[in-house]
Amino acid sequence: MGNLSQKRMEKVIFTSFKELLIKNKFSDISITMIANQALIHRNTVYHHFTDKYDLLNKYIEYEAKNFPIDFSNFENHPFQNIHDLLITSFEKIISYQKDDHDFNLIIQNGFLKLIVNAQEDDQIFWFIGKIASILLWNDFHNGYYELIRDYQALDKIYQTGVFPKVE
Repeated sequence: MGNLSQKRMEKVIFTSFKELLIKNKFSDISITMIANQALIHRNTVYHHFTDKYDLLNKYIEYEAKNFPIDFSNFENHPFQNIHDLLITSFEKIISYQKDDHDFNLIIQNGFLKLIVNAQEDDQIFWFIGKIASILLWNDFHNGYYELIRDYQALDKIYQTGVFPKVE
């Protein structure tokens, strides 16, 4: 019985968190804001999550359960797969949070972790390494490419192994 109560409370917190993410930058959101939105005490949020970063990581997992990842084309177009999953699950949130650096790093790492966990073949780490390199290069160049908008350009970099000149 306690497990159902816990799941119900986490769903309430996730729903409130999502509502806040659509209207507020992640870096501006506090546990108190989440608790007020959910109409619960902030200690209740801390009972389920260590902080807002833990909440965001668990929210990514929660949303991803509803949208299975299709790996049939992942090897050739990983950024398209990430794009499709993000658009399906997080479109409104991503468009509002696009300039929040912390949020974007957590989202990127969260999805890479989901991809790794969904695979049974350790070869996935080679692909993840290549993806992480491209994301790191992009971060180094001040987010020249947006993960959602420019997934085709990122896939081209992945396929060719050549970084374009950025000024």
